[in-house]
Amino acid sequence: MSTWLSKWAPASGVLAAVLVAIAFFAGPNSPGSDATGAQVIAWYGSHHTSDFVSDLIGGLAVLFLVLFAVALARQVRTGDRWLANGALAGAVFGGVGFLTSVGFDTVLAQDHNHLTTASAQTLNLLENDFFLPILVGFALFGILAGLAVVVGRILPKWMGWVMFAFGLACLAGPIGFFGLLATLLWVLVAGIWMVKQGPPVSEGVTLPVKDHIAV
Repeated sequence: MSTWLSKWAPASGVLAAVLVAIAFFAGPNSPGSDATGAQVIAWYGSHHTSDFVSDLIGGLAVLFLVLFAVALARQVRTGDRWLANGALAGAVFGGVGFLTSVGFDTVLAQDHNHLTTASAQTLNLLENDFFLPILVGFALFGILAGLAVVVGRILPKWMGWVMFAFGLACLAGPIGFFGLLATLLWVLVAGIWMVKQGPPVSEGVTLPVKDHIAV
C-alpha cells in the first residue's frame, strides 16, 4: 500500500490542475466588482446551482494541490527538506486564501435570497478582490518548490528554475494571475513526470547484488 501511494500520490497534482481549469473556465462568469447589489442578487438567483458546483470543484482542487505538495515534500532528500516543507506551507496558505474567496461566492450562491443589496455587493467585492493571500501563497509555493527541485534532485533542474520564475511572477502585479495559472500548469506536468519516474531510491538503500560462489 505504501509503495502504491508513493508512486501515485504525485498524480494529485494533475487532478488539482484539471479541476482548477474546470472551475475557472467551465464555470459561470460571476458579476464583476462594479456590479450593483441588485445585479448580484439577480445573477446568483439564476446561476446559484452551477456556481455552487463550480465552488465545490475548486475546493477539491485545493485538496489535491495540498496532497501534491505533501508528495513533493516526501520525495525531497532529507538535507533539503526545509525547502519542501516551506513549499507545503505555501500551498496550504494559498489554498486557504482560495477557499476563503470561494467561501464568499458560496454564501452568495446559497443565501442570495436572504441578502440585502448592500451585503450582496460587499460579498461580491470580496469574492472578486480577495486575491492577495492567494498570490502570496502561490508565490511562496512556487519559489520554494522550485528551489527544492533544483537542490533536491527530484526532477530536472531546469524545471525547478522554471517553477521559481513562476513563483516570482505571482508577485509581479498585473501578471500575478498568469503566474498562478503557470504554476498550476507546472504542477500538472511535474505530477505526470514524478509518476512516470517513480519515487527516488533512498540514499541509504543499496540495490541487491548477486552472490558469486567461488569454485
